[in-house]
Formats: sequence, structure tokens, C-alpha cells
Amino acid sequence: MKSLVLVAALGAMALGFPGTAAAATSFEVCTPADCAVQSVRGTVDQGRVVATVSDSSPASALIAEFSVSPSGVRTRVVVDDGVKRAMFRLPADADQLIVTACGAGGCASKSIPL
Repeated sequence: MKSLVLVAALGAMALGFPGTAAAATSFEVCTPADCAVQSVRGTVDQGRVVATVSDSSPASALIAEFSVSPSGVRTRVVVDDGVKRAMFRLPADADQLIVTACGAGGCASKSIPL
């Protein structure tokens, strides 16, 4: 009986019913220089974004930009040879997060549906 209750609880969480935990969405965006050199890694969970912006390129700084649609809110993090962490809340009407990493060799973006 305990197993049946556990399976039912896990099933409700996996389906994302109200009041249950939904899985966090992770992301990684790297410049053309390579992920080992310049990267933006993070998660989106319950309306909150937590990201780590890392740069070890001797040639250029890394500029990470987080754009939220449809509100147009933008957050920018600049790192020059180091690591920074960023944390921010998404607006209630957010339906998409676009993460852009610009540095050595150009830019790359990833769109994350919310």
C-alpha cells in the first residue's frame, strides 16, 4: 500500500499538478570560442533564474544577456576573466527566456519556453 501511495504522489509531481513540484529547466549557452572558455549555464525553476557566467578567454570579455518575452525585460552580466553568478525573478507574464552569450568569435543564443 505504501508503494501505491508513493507512485501516485510521484505521478502527480511529474504531471505538474497545482501544488506539486515541477522539474527545473537547465540551459547552457556558449560562445563560438567553446564552452570551456566562455559559457552561461543555469536553471529556470518556479519563476526564478539562477545562472553562472564563466569567462577564461584572454582575448575578450563575455557578455551574457537574459531577455524575457513578452515584457521585454533584459538583464545583462559582463565577466572579464572570472565567474559571476546571477539570480533574478521572472515577470508573471513571462512565456519565453532568451539567453545570449557574446564574446570571442561572436554570439550564440538559446530560447527557453516557460
